[in-house]
Amino acid sequence: MLGRILVFLGGVLVVLLFAALLAPLFVDWTDFRKDFEQQASRIIGKKVVVHGAVDARILPFPSVTLHDVRVGQEEDGTPLVKVERFSMDAELAPFLSGEALIFDMRIEEPVARIRLLQDGTLDWMRGSQADIPARSVVLENVHITGGQIDFIDEQSGRTRRISDLNAEMSAKSLAGPWRVEGSAALDGEKGAFSLTSTQPDEIRNAMRLKTRIVPNGRELSVDLDGELKIVDSKPSYQGTFTAASLEKTDNKQAAPAPRLSGQFELTNERMRVPEYRLEIGDTQDPYVVTGEATLDTGKQPEFLLTADGQQIDVNRIGNRGTEGKTGRDAAISAHQRLNTLIGILADIPVPQVPGRASLKLPAIVVGDTTIRDVRLDVRPDGGGWAIDNAVAIFPGRTQVEAKGNLVLRGEPSFTGDMLVASTQPSGLSSWLSGNVDPVIRQLKTAGFSASVSLTPELQRFERLEFVVGQEVMRGRIERQAAAGERPSLSMDLNGNAIDLDVLRALAGIFAGKDADSGFLEHRIAAQMKASKFIAFGVEAENVDTVFTVDDGALSLERLTIGNLSGAALTAIGRAEGALTDYSGTGRMTFQAFDPGPFLAMLQAHLPHHPVIDRLVRNAAWFANADLKLTLAIGGEQGQGLSVKLAGTTNGSRVNLDFKLQDLLSISDGVNLEATLENPVTSILFGQAGFDPLPLEADSNGVVALKIASSGGTTADATVAYTTKQTSFNASGNIDLAAERFLSGQMKMTLESGDIEPYLIMNGIGLPQIGSGLPIKATSDLSVDPAQMTFSNAKIEGGGNMLSGGITFDRQQAVLTASGDVKVTTADLGWMAEAIYGPLLDPVTGDFSSAPLPKLLGGLNANVKLRASSFWPGVFGPVRDFTSNLNFKGDQLVLDDIDGAWSGGKLSGRVLMGNSEGAGFLQTRFDVEDGDTAAIAWTHGGTSVANGRFGLTMTAEATGRSVAEIVHGASGSGELNLADTTVQGLNLGLLQPLMAAADGMQGELGADRILPVVKSLVAGETASLGAVSVPFNLTSGMLRVQNITAANEFARLTADATIDIAAHTLEAAMNIAFTPPVDAPTGTEPGIHLQFSGPLAAPEQAIDVTDVTNFLSMRAFERERRRVERLQSNVLEKQRLRREVALYKFRADERRAARERAAEEERIRSGEELRLRKLAIEREAQRKAEADAKAAAERAEREKAEAELRAAAEKAAQEKAAAEARAAAEKAARDEAAREVQRRSMPVGQEEKVIRGGELVAPDGLNFDALPGMQQQ
Repeated sequence: MLGRILVFLGGVLVVLLFAALLAPLFVDWTDFRKDFEQQASRIIGKKVVVHGAVDARILPFPSVTLHDVRVGQEEDGTPLVKVERFSMDAELAPFLSGEALIFDMRIEEPVARIRLLQDGTLDWMRGSQADIPARSVVLENVHITGGQIDFIDEQSGRTRRISDLNAEMSAKSLAGPWRVEGSAALDGEKGAFSLTSTQPDEIRNAMRLKTRIVPNGRELSVDLDGELKIVDSKPSYQGTFTAASLEKTDNKQAAPAPRLSGQFELTNERMRVPEYRLEIGDTQDPYVVTGEATLDTGKQPEFLLTADGQQIDVNRIGNRGTEGKTGRDAAISAHQRLNTLIGILADIPVPQVPGRASLKLPAIVVGDTTIRDVRLDVRPDGGGWAIDNAVAIFPGRTQVEAKGNLVLRGEPSFTGDMLVASTQPSGLSSWLSGNVDPVIRQLKTAGFSASVSLTPELQRFERLEFVVGQEVMRGRIERQAAAGERPSLSMDLNGNAIDLDVLRALAGIFAGKDADSGFLEHRIAAQMKASKFIAFGVEAENVDTVFTVDDGALSLERLTIGNLSGAALTAIGRAEGALTDYSGTGRMTFQAFDPGPFLAMLQAHLPHHPVIDRLVRNAAWFANADLKLTLAIGGEQGQGLSVKLAGTTNGSRVNLDFKLQDLLSISDGVNLEATLENPVTSILFGQAGFDPLPLEADSNGVVALKIASSGGTTADATVAYTTKQTSFNASGNIDLAAERFLSGQMKMTLESGDIEPYLIMNGIGLPQIGSGLPIKATSDLSVDPAQMTFSNAKIEGGGNMLSGGITFDRQQAVLTASGDVKVTTADLGWMAEAIYGPLLDPVTGDFSSAPLPKLLGGLNANVKLRASSFWPGVFGPVRDFTSNLNFKGDQLVLDDIDGAWSGGKLSGRVLMGNSEGAGFLQTRFDVEDGDTAAIAWTHGGTSVANGRFGLTMTAEATGRSVAEIVHGASGSGELNLADTTVQGLNLGLLQPLMAAADGMQGELGADRILPVVKSLVAGETASLGAVSVPFNLTSGMLRVQNITAANEFARLTADATIDIAAHTLEAAMNIAFTPPVDAPTGTEPGIHLQFSGPLAAPEQAIDVTDVTNFLSMRAFERERRRVERLQSNVLEKQRLRREVALYKFRADERRAARERAAEEERIRSGEELRLRKLAIEREAQRKAEADAKAAAERAEREKAEAELRAAAEKAAQEKAAAEARAAAEKAARDEAAREVQRRSMPVGQEEKVIRGGELVAPDGLNFDALPGMQQQ
């Protein structure tokens, strides 16, 4: 086009110059006009006609002025050139030499018409040839004002116009060189230009021409340097060009402006750039884009533009590389970025001829943005572009492809096909919005394809296919926003999955932060169907819905959800009106085999509330739910809300009526009435929030709930549960807010014919349960966020009365209770069963050998316990019992025990524990000033012991069963007796026993002595005074050893063993009586008492062997003295000798008796030591085998001990008898020897003793008949 402009301009200039030269050549002024037209026509080669006035003068210098000069004529009569006024001033002197020096020429309002013919030649090149005296004319100043050139292209049918042409020209000759500077407007585009030429080469028919074009409003200049020539009547302009920016800046650091250079070819038919080079940025290391361009204006006008470059860093080009990401406005939405891009594209002029442009760049870097693999193929299309192919990879590995028509003039629009596919959506989100939604971060791929029609007022997506990962949606979306009207949005989508969270997040990327609010401002008509629908993190299956939203009115035509967290829902409804005057109705159905997942979903997405938490925990009790809900807003309700719910769930009939007086204030006017009815009580308890076991109590229960609130979060509430045998009621004022839920005051009553089934059903396994427990109870309940307090409680059940109060701490992780409780009766065994389980085997009655249960815990309690009677298990109850009871689920401690027990004061501590089935027991107690009669057994209705006692005892045990704990108990203690008297014990019976034995004739045996001893101890009482009884506890056996007591009549020693598990006693008591002074030596009078059997009533056995031996020896001594008295008449004279002998004999006897006693003591001590060692060994053996053979070994040991004692006693009796016989025989032999000696002793005459005679034995002496003596 530039070449054609130059051709037009050159033609006009030639015409005008030659016209200016006409006047000086003619000197015949009378026919000046005619001659001017003829000469001008000859010179220009076209007919010249002057229609206006002609003015000419010679002095002071030649001057010519012509008006309305016309050159040539088209077929329709239109002149080729028309000049409104032409004038020139010339110097006179050069005329004398044959030259014309025009120092001032003015061409005003010239209009030229240049036509490009079908063959590509100019119409000016046809016809007569110009005869221009080019070298004889000099132009110093030529002024063109108001010029116009019309270029008529018959090949393309278009007309181009150069208007407002103003120029200043000069030339040394008409042949050149020329210099032209001026301005003009090409089809309205204004600009400045300059031309510089050389003289034509007549041989080559060409000349050198330099051209500069500076468009207005664009800070750039284009310089052309080439050769202008005419070939076959067709002008051609070829050479090189450069384009540079004219923008000036004071910033010395600013980057150089882009530079463009290349080659060009201009003809009448085309403008071609065979190659160009675009340099951007640093001159030393520029970014380079190369390519070619063609603009064909021939018969088939078209253009071609190609660009192939390297990666472009716009920041570096603009010297802004240090700004990086901080230079990017993350708040700019994709919509704003698109508008900016459209604005930039709109500034690019659209060629008005057909053609195509291609752009290919590996990357464009702008700030933190890198656009890769940019490929663009476009064609001009009227006011925009036809996009054949547009491909680019944006951040987030996002490939964008588009094909269609882009209109930039007037209202921008795009119609065509579009594809956007991102394999890193988080990167795309970060680039577009500056942040990444967590939902976007989880996506691996996202994209869509559609046939789109996009205008500012209408955005339509047909054949839409939206893909997110494996989720595919298909359908259409249309948005329309006419000026002054509410925008509308319609959609019809279906697919295997619709993720609303993803859609919202993606909409936020492209629409900015106001995506949600903007969406709600639309009139919406939607139909969606999806196999899977995800919204707010909730997944639903088989969703089908149709709804509209228009001016605040919501119409839900259909909503069907096949599976929403395990539930099937349907809903229809409509709501409309303003916020303060809203009305509407709706219906919904809910069906779920297991509503647990649905309730868990509500818990995760609704504000936290304990009611929802409890529903989730107890969801299993609401199985097979089939509910219908109707809802009404406003209307007859005013500004309120009414909800009615009815149906069945797990066999329960559900009815609920909820009313809210003001929808805008949910805390005012709340009324709720609900009932649950079910024949199965455990289901009702589960639905009421408890955790019952699948056990049943009463049948046909009804739970009723009423809540009424007039303001705030507090409400009057009543909860009732009724069956035929049981009724419960709680009423009062409570808080419904989540953070203070159930805080308030309530009164509760409970009455049941048997509460045990309810306790068992709720997992409360009280010890010794199972026999039925009727109960009546009342209590006040106070609840706040920190604690729950039961006060003024009165519970009557099972013949026991409980009163007091207890507080539960709600802030502890484990249920923690404290309080002060008073009961009529408490039982240590009952408490022990709470820790160890059943204490006794129901079959054998022995302590249970079953493994201890593993306790679950869940309750910590610290209670001040008061009991009128407390049963420890032995020796009667403790009266006025008090203790601090501490319970920790697997451990129970009774601290600070105090009470009256066995006539004295009891204090101490008991700890019972069970850790994962491993039981342990620790106890310590003290009794002060107790009544001995209370702990001793009775015989004949009378306690066997009386007096006062003090007791101190500690014990501990471990085991995995109750039996192991009892049999493994160990400890020690001491029993201190004071003022002790023992019934059935006579320590002074020796004297009456000797008297009774003296009256007996014949041999004295145990069978004759035992009845006498029993008669003497019956009904008698022995006073022992103060006795200290230390004991130890080992392996469940309490042992007492070497207990002694004495008075003036006897000395008592005792050993005892008590089997704690069997409650049996094994005891032995030895009573050594104080013998009379004249008692015979060799024996000790005493009896042995043996006690065995149940601890409450042991059997007594008396062994009289020792006292029988004593009495027999005593009878022997008595018989022997009788013999001696009989012999005294015969042996009187030997009295002194016999007395001396007797004294000596007695001394020897005493010495021998002492030796025998010492020997006996040594033997007895050795035997006792041996027996003790044997007992210890047997005890060790028994303990090692206790788990398997405890009972058998104990029986064998007892039998062995009995046999050993019997053998020892028999051996002692035989030894004593043998010693007595040996002593008697020895005494007889000694006496006989002395008698022989006496017989040989000299005697006086006065004694009248006859020597040598025979000693006649007295008659009737029979020593074999002495008591206790036997012939050897």
